[in-house]
Amino acid sequence: MNSLSGTELDKTTLMQREYQQLVKALGRGAKGARSLTLEEARFLVTGFHHGYGTRAQLAASLMLMRVRGESIAEIAGVALGIQSTMDPLWQTVGASIDWPCYAGKRDMLPWLLLAAKVLAGEGERVLLHGDPHSLSHRRHIGNFVASLGIPIVTSPESAKLALDRVGICYLDADCLTPVVAKFRALHQELGLRSLFQTAIRCCNPSSAPMSLRSYFHPGLDDVHAQVAKAMMGSSTEHQSEHNIGIFKGVQGETEVNPRIATELLIVTAKTQQRLLISTRLIGMVGVNSLVSKARCDAEQAEILLNDLWCLGELEPLNAEQKEDCNKLSQLATASVLSTLSMIYLLKGRSRCVEESDKLALNAWQGRVRQVTETSKNIELGGS
Repeated sequence: MNSLSGTELDKTTLMQREYQQLVKALGRGAKGARSLTLEEARFLVTGFHHGYGTRAQLAASLMLMRVRGESIAEIAGVALGIQSTMDPLWQTVGASIDWPCYAGKRDMLPWLLLAAKVLAGEGERVLLHGDPHSLSHRRHIGNFVASLGIPIVTSPESAKLALDRVGICYLDADCLTPVVAKFRALHQELGLRSLFQTAIRCCNPSSAPMSLRSYFHPGLDDVHAQVAKAMMGSSTEHQSEHNIGIFKGVQGETEVNPRIATELLIVTAKTQQRLLISTRLIGMVGVNSLVSKARCDAEQAEILLNDLWCLGELEPLNAEQKEDCNKLSQLATASVLSTLSMIYLLKGRSRCVEESDKLALNAWQGRVRQVTETSKNIELGGS
């Protein structure tokens, strides 16, 4: 027994020393410092998770990388480290689309949720996940899913049940792994962002064959592509032909902006392809202020989302709101259609943008069947 305890103690001491070496590698000075390798970056997360590294060591490492600028290997390693702390049962839920939503929106509503519902109605199994506790001043999808009948799940078992039943569910990132809350607390204490915010978006908890990545700042498409390639090349669970769609989303969120042309970068283990999703709403300006005006409380926001889903347009409360509602209806519908078109391209259901646009329009119009079936279920449940 004492021998076993001694062995465990020796291993812990060794791991603690290895963790300390990470900080030394990053902070040796202008001439001696270097970036972490992918495996070292993975250990930065897993070592902290298992108690080999301290908060001070992790904080110092994050700050040193932030000042220098994080490398592709570091982002990929941290993403793989985060994923390795998740319950492996997440990979058994059978999701077909992994949809990370971590940016939130400043002044718009998450129209992407309606696109996700359409896809679920077509037989896809959509796993949405995000973190409404970070950037809490933004509008995160986690605050709106329940009003649209999208189940909120907390475990692989409940996720599988929801996907089996309705084809869609939402998961708070805190339920994926405890490191999310630990990193968030550290960020709030230090008052800085780190590569964690990028890395968590690169995690595909269910190992779905199709996954989305969105960004806001120019140049991050190439960063995400390189990170995806690095992850695919170093993890057996990423070896299969997964399609990853990378694009500049609305205010950084994973929703296509219909007011600009959007370049979609499709990355697999062996290929890389760029497609252009054309502008749908040319010359429409001032729409952001409409929802800011509607800087609606939660109840009003839920009404807007449900109006669009059930009626296909937004209902004005009075005559003065009619023009604003018409503009907002156009923007919201175009957002859904552009996002659906992007998904169809990514899944290979269409050969060109024109074809995917037609599929998107047919799918959106066909959601009437979903709305009718939902209404019948509600009536049956209430009788």
